[in-house]
Amino acid sequence: MSSSKPRITPVRNATLPGQTTPEQRYWRGFVSPQLIKENHPINSIHFNPVSPYDFAVVSSTRIQIFSSKTRQVIKTFSRFKDTVLSGQFRFDGKLLVASDKSGLVSIYDSYQPRNLLVSLNPSSYPTHLAKFHPSIGNQLVTGSDDRILKLYDISQTTTGPIVEFDDSYHEDYIRSGDFIPSNPNLVATGCYDGIVRVFDVRSKDLVTSFNHGAPIEDVLGFSSTTLISAGGPQVKIWDLSMNKQINELNNFTKTAMTLHNTGDKGLLVGSLDGHVKIFDSNASWNVKFGWKFGSGGVLSCGVSPIENDHKHFVTGLTSGLISIRTRKTEARVKQGIKQIKSNAYSRMLRGMDYQGEEEHKFINSSQSQTQTSKTTRSFEKLINGFKWSEALDNGFLNGVSKEQTIIILNELKKRGKIKSALENRDEISLITILSWFSKNIEDIRSFNLISDYLSVIFDLYNNLILNNSDLLELFNNLFKKIEVEIKKSKEANELKGMLELLAI
Repeated sequence: MSSSKPRITPVRNATLPGQTTPEQRYWRGFVSPQLIKENHPINSIHFNPVSPYDFAVVSSTRIQIFSSKTRQVIKTFSRFKDTVLSGQFRFDGKLLVASDKSGLVSIYDSYQPRNLLVSLNPSSYPTHLAKFHPSIGNQLVTGSDDRILKLYDISQTTTGPIVEFDDSYHEDYIRSGDFIPSNPNLVATGCYDGIVRVFDVRSKDLVTSFNHGAPIEDVLGFSSTTLISAGGPQVKIWDLSMNKQINELNNFTKTAMTLHNTGDKGLLVGSLDGHVKIFDSNASWNVKFGWKFGSGGVLSCGVSPIENDHKHFVTGLTSGLISIRTRKTEARVKQGIKQIKSNAYSRMLRGMDYQGEEEHKFINSSQSQTQTSKTTRSFEKLINGFKWSEALDNGFLNGVSKEQTIIILNELKKRGKIKSALENRDEISLITILSWFSKNIEDIRSFNLISDYLSVIFDLYNNLILNNSDLLELFNNLFKKIEVEIKKSKEANELKGMLELLAI
């Protein structure tokens, strides 16, 4: 029983990997940046953890509240005599605490700038740390340049702090601090002596400490067992259960200044080199995405809470520039309300696909064979007819695509007919073939294939090439291009070796 000859399979190049990952597509969704210029560096950015998820921006002697809906200033707190260093909302969003260089700590109603509720004087030195307890609304922790850490009950400020850790615990300025999630009695501090300390406010004692190795700018309680510190060009991750360092991030050239927990989207880190990078919060801690700000170093940054679907990404720079980026979100459909849609258009198009008697088509097997034979390509007929030289010439005709030429070259190589296809040729046909090779030899995907043909041509027509100036010039150009490709490969290998040394 006879069967049809198998068709020649087209050669397809390997599919390249996806250019972007889902994380990159997510963070690239923060578009339409709004730039606001202040006259002084942006010291702090903090989002209201509850609706409407507005954010507070600290600069110079004032705090501005920006609306999450309009991205415009809606409230301004300016009752400060010195530069404000921090501004934080309470977990219920009703209160705002601020600290300044004079050491004063002020507590306001979040949306009433004139309503000063509590005023504390924990120190006469600049107070960088002033933060509410994450679950107990009347507790507040402060840390100043006098190296003293204090915990206040804001409902009883006249009696002083309820817990105080004196200057014997810290050897330099206290720059930052945070409560450990799921363990409200533990407080972590970052100090300019390079030590991260964890205190227990119940036992009023130091629980543990870690040596960061550089002055610490920010600490973050990432989870109940994970603590993160930023100082110098490094960010270090500490495991509280094992009491040791589990990872170190060396992705910056200047001091890392700010840390922000984005929840399931990873860790946000800003540095004075102008970069803000997103790190995977899984065991790998690899960089998932990043931004570069060319107008100054990054002092502070933040992302809207996950309840607000991470709507805004805000960055504050040393130059006083505020960058507000908003992520594109699809319009939400109101639940319980039926969408009114007209069916007139669908009724008008009903039945347009009906083809009458031609609705069902009967295909004869004999007709299908004749149709496939008609679609047989010309070079396939030549190859099936053992006309190797004519098939090779067919690949270099005008109008033939590069992909089809490579299919012919591959098919002849697979059948072992390269020498047969190249025999008994004059200089004109050789010039046509060599010109095509010279044009396409830089493509790495066809380099090995062209090299096989060139070696056969040089063996068959060595004397003709040496005695013909045109052929000799073509071969010289090919050799120059091959030398360039070899040089590129050597440089790539050297660069690969350098990168492997850096990865150790």
